[in-house]
Amino acid sequence: MNAAECTRLGAYLSKLLGSPTVSVVSKGAEEADVLVDGKRIADLLRDEDEGELSYSISLAVPRAAGAKKNAPIDDAERARLQTALRTVLHAADLDVRARPRKTDSAEVYVHDEFVGTVSVDEDEGQVLTMSILDIDLEGEE
Repeated sequence: MNAAECTRLGAYLSKLLGSPTVSVVSKGAEEADVLVDGKRIADLLRDEDEGELSYSISLAVPRAAGAKKNAPIDDAERARLQTALRTVLHAADLDVRARPRKTDSAEVYVHDEFVGTVSVDEDEGQVLTMSILDIDLEGEE
């Protein structure tokens, strides 16, 4: 990814999360790191399919001490995840909400805007996955 693309992604994430210290640094043509306060927090992958450009962010959140590998994301776990994600992302307005009839994942919002899902991952604990479409970046410099 080139510098301009990383700058646009960083500006978008900074505005979305309300966190001025978010930035994106290229690791190659299709990969980048998402940084907060200069510390790497997530992977970002670029995907171009049939002329459609999108980006996927994957941020691992370690499971709670003593938690089982496939433990459901219940009220207590959502509260823990919300605190962890707010801290890591510097996003005070981030909310982790229950999904109807699903206990293996939760939805993540900033204000009332859906930004991604947190899913149980056997190896990582839980993983926040965010997708960004190229049209989301329009107007970002």
